[in-house]
Amino acid sequence: MNEGFIKLHRKLSEWEWYRDTNVLCLFIHILLLANWEDKKWQGTTIKRGSFITSLGHLASESGLTIKQTRIVL
Repeated sequence: MNEGFIKLHRKLSEWEWYRDTNVLCLFIHILLLANWEDKKWQGTTIKRGSFITSLGHLASESGLTIKQTRIVL
């Protein structure tokens, strides 16, 4: 999963939430986690562009608190 790259358009800097560092951090983190191809997880197909996680997992990986993560989502 840690192979390849993602593209970010330069217009991302014009996004209304761009200056909110928590939102931007979590947004980019989620882009990096998303499956680039369909995968199987416990017998269920997880489609390309999706992934399975929890608030606690997102918080610990992104460096935000659970409350900060919950407010962003």
